[in-house]
Amino acid sequence: MSEYSQEPAIYSVFYMNLLKNIYYDELGDDLFNQFVFVSSVPYRSVLTMLENQSHPWFNNIKTSQYEERDDIIRKSLVDALSELEKKIGNEIKEWQWGKIHIATHKHIFTGQFSLLDKFINIGPFSIGGDGTTLFNTEYPFYEAIRNYPRFDHEPYDDILGPSMRYIFDFSNPDEFYLILTTGQSGNVMSDHYKDMSQMWLRGEYMTIKTDEKSIRRNEKLLILIPE
Repeated sequence: MSEYSQEPAIYSVFYMNLLKNIYYDELGDDLFNQFVFVSSVPYRSVLTMLENQSHPWFNNIKTSQYEERDDIIRKSLVDALSELEKKIGNEIKEWQWGKIHIATHKHIFTGQFSLLDKFINIGPFSIGGDGTTLFNTEYPFYEAIRNYPRFDHEPYDDILGPSMRYIFDFSNPDEFYLILTTGQSGNVMSDHYKDMSQMWLRGEYMTIKTDEKSIRRNEKLLILIPE
């Protein structure tokens, strides 16, 4: 699911349209969004349904003809290609997954004021993967909830992933590897507010040493002394 490849974009947009073409006519807005809110539910459901060419859920109850599995698959692919043309353009070489799969680390106060969002949010970043890959960068199947900033998103935005990656070798207890999505500090004025973001995107790590000698060699040392 490389951010620079076209196949993940075509597949992901196809899958989104497949879900809508299977379920939306029966469920409508509210029930459809509830059904796909936890992505593992439609993933499992669709895998089972695809084994049955004539499963009744494939039929669109709002049309006069009776659709089967292959009809819905073809329609979903056509819908996906049309959507990508509209979003990105006619050149297939431009249909890179990272152009529509975007990660933005949103502050808890995001959505209050657009200019403030640009200052306190971190990103947007193009990113690969999806909710089924080892580097989990899940995008939502449900429609954006515009009145709730934490659930407001563009289609295919990354909304879920590893907030921390951590590697510890028990044979070397005074050293471990760590990376956060943004930085160690929650203070937007701090140098450490977003200094880990690029390393997180590239799958890199910081080496953390916990032996006393290494700690005392740090350029900055914070000592807390209780009263």
